[in-house]
Amino acid sequence: MIRQRIVTFLTVLSFGLYYIAPGSMVTVRAEQNILEKQYIVGMESADQREELEEEREEQTGTEEINANGEDNLKENNMVPLALTEEEAEELAEDPGVAFVEEDVCVRASTGETERGTESTGWHKKEVRKIKKNRAAEEWNIRMIHGDQRKQEKKKEKRKSKEKRKIRIAVLDSGVDHANDIHLAETVSLVPGEEGMSPLFMDGTGHGNSVAGLIAAEENGEGITGVAPGSEIYSYRVLDDDNCAPVSRVVEAIYMAIDRKVDIINMSFGVDMYSEALAQAVKDASDAGILVIAAAGNTGEKGVQYPAALEDVMAVGSVDKNGDVADSSSVGEEVEIVAPGELVRSTGVLGEEIVSSGTSLAAPQVAGVAALIWEKDSDMPADFVRALLNESANGYGDQEQYGNGLVDARYALEHYEEFKKNYKKNKETKLEENKEKVLSFKDTGCVEGSWATDDHGSLIPSRRINMQLGARFNDNENYKESVNKSINIFRGMIDNPWWHGYHKENYIASYIYITQVANQMGYGGTISAPKGLSVRAKNGINNDIAFLQKHWKDELYWGTVNAKAKRDFVWGMATHTLADTFAHSAYVWNKTDKKWIHLVHNEKNAYRKNKKYAVADKVTKYSERWDDARNAVEESIRRYEKTGHPAGTYNEFRYVKNSDSYRLGKIYDFVKDVAGVSAASGYKGSSCSTK
Repeated sequence: MIRQRIVTFLTVLSFGLYYIAPGSMVTVRAEQNILEKQYIVGMESADQREELEEEREEQTGTEEINANGEDNLKENNMVPLALTEEEAEELAEDPGVAFVEEDVCVRASTGETERGTESTGWHKKEVRKIKKNRAAEEWNIRMIHGDQRKQEKKKEKRKSKEKRKIRIAVLDSGVDHANDIHLAETVSLVPGEEGMSPLFMDGTGHGNSVAGLIAAEENGEGITGVAPGSEIYSYRVLDDDNCAPVSRVVEAIYMAIDRKVDIINMSFGVDMYSEALAQAVKDASDAGILVIAAAGNTGEKGVQYPAALEDVMAVGSVDKNGDVADSSSVGEEVEIVAPGELVRSTGVLGEEIVSSGTSLAAPQVAGVAALIWEKDSDMPADFVRALLNESANGYGDQEQYGNGLVDARYALEHYEEFKKNYKKNKETKLEENKEKVLSFKDTGCVEGSWATDDHGSLIPSRRINMQLGARFNDNENYKESVNKSINIFRGMIDNPWWHGYHKENYIASYIYITQVANQMGYGGTISAPKGLSVRAKNGINNDIAFLQKHWKDELYWGTVNAKAKRDFVWGMATHTLADTFAHSAYVWNKTDKKWIHLVHNEKNAYRKNKKYAVADKVTKYSERWDDARNAVEESIRRYEKTGHPAGTYNEFRYVKNSDSYRLGKIYDFVKDVAGVSAASGYKGSSCSTK
C-alpha cells in the first residue's frame, strides 16, 4: 500500500515527494508551481520506513542524512518529507503511517525573539567589562537560594570521594567556548554549519545565557551559575533567528539520549502539538532523563510545547517581587516557577547581558535539579522531579505558579529526609515550605544599562549593528574598539544632544535620528522637527557625516549596505530614547520641596550643586529601567514590523505618572514636536526645575 502511494507521488513531473534536510521549511515545485511544506512522517515499523526510503532513493538517486552523519529520526522511524497539503492528507490515511505532521518552527522563549529579528552573522571581537554589583545583579540566584553550591564546596573539601558530574543537554542556539563553563560536547545541527567553530557557536547569546545560568563557574568574572561544574552538552538547534523546525529538536533529543545525559533543558516553544516531539520526549523520560522546558512568553493561559507535555517540567517565570511575570504563559501545565525578568547572564563571547523570559527561568530549575542529583547520581529522575516540586515555595495560584518557586536551599536541607521516605513510598510529602520570598528593589539593571558601552543591552543581541549604534559616542574607549588612529570620543558632556542636558529636546532628537535612519539608502531630504535646536541638529549631522567616511570601521560584520547602515543609525536613535529615562529623570526633594535631577553618582555629576545633582536612588533603578526597556522595545517592534518607520513621540507613552520620579519637561518637549493635543497625556508626568 505504501509503495503504491509513494509511486503515485513520485511519478509527477517534479518528483514531488522528496526528502529534505531539517531546516528547509517551504519549497516550490518549479514545474507545477505548487507550494510544499516540510512534514514529519512517522511510520508504524522500521520495515515500512525502509520501504518508503527505498522508493525515495530510486526516484531521486540520493540518500540523505543530517549534517552530522547521524540520523536519529530514521532510527526512530521518522522521515522528514516535502509534501503538498493534499499529499500529506493522503499519506496520513495509509495504515502503515503512524502520523503526518507539519514540521513547525519552535522559537526561543524570550521577549525579544517573538519579533523575528535578523542576525548579522558574527560576534563582537572584544569582551565588555562592567562594574560589579553582584548583590544586585544576581538577585535571581539569591531569590531561589541558588548559591548553595558555594556552601557545599566548602564541605566537599573535607571529603575524599569524588562525585560524578551531572550531564545537562542544552538544546538551544549553541554555547560558545568559555573558561568557566565545562563543555563536554558541542554540536551544531543547523544545516550548513558542519564546520562551525565550537569557540563561536552561539550567534544570538541565547544559548550562552541558558548555559551560564546553569553551570558558570565562580571565577570572579561574569555570573555564577546555580550548579557550577556541571557538564554541558550543547546541541545547536536554534538558528540566528532563534528558530528551529521540530525535526531538528527531535534529532537533538535522541542525540542527548545516546549520550546518556541526566537533564535536558529546552528554552523554546511552539503552540502546535507535535507527535514526533512527544514521542522523543517520552523516550527521553523512559531513558531516565529529566526534561525541563520553558512555559512560553504568551502572557496568557496556554503553555507552549514541549513544556505542555506530561513528561516535561514546565517552568514559568516570576519578577523581582516574586510575582508571576506579565509575559509568562500560565495554565495547569505549569509545574514550577523561577526568576525570569531582567535576569543577568552570559551573552556572546562572555559579554554580560540582561534579558527576560521563561527561557531564563527554566535553566535555573535545571541547575537546582543538578544540585540535587549531585548528592546521589544513582537516584532516578522521578525522585529529583518530586523533590523539586515538594520543596518549592507554594505561595500562589496553581495555574500561575504551579507547585511554587524553586528553592535550592529547602530542597538540599530536606534531601536526606525526602530520600529516606521516597525509597519507602514514592508519594512522600515534605513539610510545606513557608519561607518568606525575597523581594528586590534593585536588580542592578539600570546601572548596567546606563553605563558607558552598555546601552546596547536594551536591544536583542543578534542585531549587532543596532547595538553598535546604541553605544556610539558614549564610551571613552570607543576609539580603541573601532580605529585606533581616529579620535572619535565625544561623550556625554561633549554631546549633550544625546543625553537631554543643556535643555535640548531629546524627543525631537530621537525623531530626527530615526528619520535619518529611515532614509539610509533611499535618498531625499529631511525636515527636522520644530523642537530640534540648530546646535543639536548640526551635532547629529556631523556624526552622520563622520560615519559616512568610516562605515567599514564601524560595521564589524557582514556587508556594508543600506540596511546595515540603517540598523546602526537606528541604534543611535534608541540610545537617545533610552537616555530620556537615564539622564532626564527627577525625584522629589522633600527638604527643598522641588523636583531635583537624578544622576548616577555625586562624584561625577555634571552639576556640582547638590540641590540639582543627587546620587541616584536604588529604589528608582527598576522603575526607570522598565520604562526605558518598554519604550525601546516598542520602537524596535515597529522597526521590525515595517522596515521603514519614522520615530514618534508615542514611544514615550510608557512614562510613569508617578510621585516617585518624573521626566523633566516632557510635556513641553512633546508639545514642541507634536502640539498640545499630543502632549496632553504627559501633563502629569512633567516636572519643573526652575
